[in-house]
Amino acid sequence: MFVQIIQAVLMFAAYSMLLLGFSVGSLLKSMPAFQDFIIRAFDTITKVKLPVTSYWDSLFTDQMFQNVWHSVALDLNKKIKQGREAPNIPVVSLTGKHCFPLLQMAKAGRPLVLNFGSCTCPIFMRQLDEFQKMAKRFSHIADFCVVYIEEAHPSDGWALKDNYAIRTHSTQTERCRAARELARNIPECPVVVDTMLDAANIAYGALPIRFHIVQNRRVVYEGGPGPMGYNMGGVREWLGKYHTGMSS
Repeated sequence: MFVQIIQAVLMFAAYSMLLLGFSVGSLLKSMPAFQDFIIRAFDTITKVKLPVTSYWDSLFTDQMFQNVWHSVALDLNKKIKQGREAPNIPVVSLTGKHCFPLLQMAKAGRPLVLNFGSCTCPIFMRQLDEFQKMAKRFSHIADFCVVYIEEAHPSDGWALKDNYAIRTHSTQTERCRAARELARNIPECPVVVDTMLDAANIAYGALPIRFHIVQNRRVVYEGGPGPMGYNMGGVREWLGKYHTGMSS
């Protein structure tokens, strides 16, 4: 009961702070003198310079608020914790014909790098080449897998301009179709698909993008929530240290 009360307080505090932040942001957005400041802040948060026209009109809208709050709530309620057993969530193949445990992608003793994302997250898509380079560099010591989750910016939600036009998935077929579109961009890396229960997304607090590393069924690296916590450099550093430890 005590844990539930603390969780409820944290949720209320996070919601209140987010609401306040959006209220202030909306006010500043209406003042031309603060527009450059908002753009710089957005670039800092995303860590990727996106065209201003792709997001400006949707900044601090109800759709953006609902999207961000959904991500925050998932992070606050995620099931994983570094050092503990990793949730072995059922996932689906790209064809949608096979369902199997996520940790089936892992090999005994080897780290499994899980990269959660979707086509409509431009930050995720822009870093796919770098992810493939990292996977190739460390392929002798680790395995890599992309987990396709719900859309970060669905066309019927907080949509960005000049982006993939993919609606919120209403069926597994739709989600698998979107995942196959992603898979064409990373032919050398396996892609699995979250079920329509969003079990992987919920367990790993994955939306909009996130890294985790699992080894021997335990979470050995817990990445932060994207976009700010989406840190490929941190994953690369962990793998480098792991490789050094193997060699010593």
